[in-house]
Amino acid sequence: MNKAKNRLLGTNEKVFWVLDQRTTTQFAIVAKIEGHSDDKSWRTALDEVQRKHPSLSVQISGNDYSEARFQHVGHCPIPLKIFSMKDNSESWNSIIEEELSRPIDIAVAPLARAVLIQQPGQCIFMFLSNHSIGDGMSAALTVRDIVSAVSGKAISHPTPALSLDELAGVFPVKMDLGRMDGFEQVKNKVLSRPAIAIERHKLSGDLTLKLIERAKIEGTTVHGALSAAVVMALKKINSNLQEKPIRILHPLSARKTLGIGEAYGLFINIATLTYDPEPQQPFWSLAKEIREGIAPLQTPDWIRADIEATGALFSNGLHIEHIEEALHQGTAHEVMLTNLGNLSLEPGFDSLKIKSLWGPMVLTPHKAALTIGVATLNGELTLTLTGLAPSGSLLQKVEEILYGAC
Repeated sequence: MNKAKNRLLGTNEKVFWVLDQRTTTQFAIVAKIEGHSDDKSWRTALDEVQRKHPSLSVQISGNDYSEARFQHVGHCPIPLKIFSMKDNSESWNSIIEEELSRPIDIAVAPLARAVLIQQPGQCIFMFLSNHSIGDGMSAALTVRDIVSAVSGKAISHPTPALSLDELAGVFPVKMDLGRMDGFEQVKNKVLSRPAIAIERHKLSGDLTLKLIERAKIEGTTVHGALSAAVVMALKKINSNLQEKPIRILHPLSARKTLGIGEAYGLFINIATLTYDPEPQQPFWSLAKEIREGIAPLQTPDWIRADIEATGALFSNGLHIEHIEEALHQGTAHEVMLTNLGNLSLEPGFDSLKIKSLWGPMVLTPHKAALTIGVATLNGELTLTLTGLAPSGSLLQKVEEILYGAC
C-alpha cells in the first residue's frame, strides 16, 4: 500500500474504527518457540515481514466515516520490546495483559507492536495488532513469516491490502455526508482498560486427536464441539445463566470461501447466535446443531449480504455515537469464540520451531463478555480466556465436558 494506493476503509474496517473512538480493539497472538536467535535477528526479521504486508505500515486519517482511510507511512518500524529471562518461566500472562490494556493510537503508524521474551533455549513472541487492519489468522501467518525470516528463509513479495468489500464484490455507494461538527478522530485519548485477565489451558495431544476424529464422525466440527462445551460449561458454573440463553459471537473467516490467501487484513464477518439447550440434550446433538447454524453463513452470498447490511449503517448520515450504539446492541454476547483451526506453521524452519500458539486474545466492547481463543498446532489444542475478571474454572470445565464426550 504505497501513496498511490491509500484507500478508504472497508465496511468492517469502519466498524472497528468507530469502536476505537471509545475503547481499544487490539488483539494478540503469542507463540512459544524452541531455539534461540539474537535480538538483532528478530529486529531485522520483523522489518522484513513488515515490508511484505502494506497494512503494517499505515495509520488511519480522516474525521468522519465517509472519509476515514488508511494512509501509508514510508518509515514506521513496528515497535519491538525485548525481555530476557534466566529461566523458562511460563508466567508471561502479566506481560500480555499489560500490552492488551495499552491502546494503539490509530492515528499514528504502525498499528501493530511486538514483544520478545528471550529464555534459555527458547523464546516467547507476542504480536499485537489493531483490529481495523487485521484478524487472528493474519497475525498467526505473520508470526510464521517472522520466525521463518529469523531462520534465514526468504520472504515473499508484498501482498496487496484489499478490503473484504472489494474481495467479496461489494462496492461503496458514492455519498457526500459532509463533515461532522465538533468530531475529531481520537488521538491518544482512549483510556486503558483496567484489570484484564488472561487464563490459558492446553488439551493433550490424545484428547485433541479424539476430539477431531469424533467431531467428524458426529457430522460436526471441532468449533461446533467447542461451542457446545462452552455453552454447557457456562450453564454449570454460572447460576445466572442456567435459565437464560447463551449468545456466542463467532468470527467467521472469509479466506477459504473467497480464496483470499495469506494477505494481512481484516477478512472476517461476525455472527452472534443464541443457544438454549434442554438440560438433557445430548452433547453431540448440540454440537451438530451449532455446526448446522454456522454452515449457511460461510458462503460468498452471505458474506456479501452481511457486508451490505452493516454498510447500511454508514450510508444514512447517522452520527458516530448512534452507529456505535447500534453496533453495541447488535453484537451483545456472553462469549466470543474465535478459532484459528488446525494450523500448519512450519515451512522448513532450521534453527527455530513454533511449539505452540496461543490466542487470539481480544476484549470486545461488551465489558461482561469473555473471549475464548482457540488454536491447534502440532496436534495440541490451546485455549485462552480473556476478560475483565478471571473465571477460575471455565476452561477446565470445558475440557472435562470434551473428555466425557470423546
